[in-house]
Amino acid sequence: MPQIIFLPHEEICPEGAVIEAETGVTICDAAL
Repeated sequence: MPQIIFLPHEEICPEGAVIEAETGVTICDAAL
């Protein structure tokens, strides 16, 4: 399963995040 890695940002996501998404799902849909 593909992973989307969000790098840390001091206000939005201070710890960063790793999200697993189904193949074919857009980055925006997976992030929501």
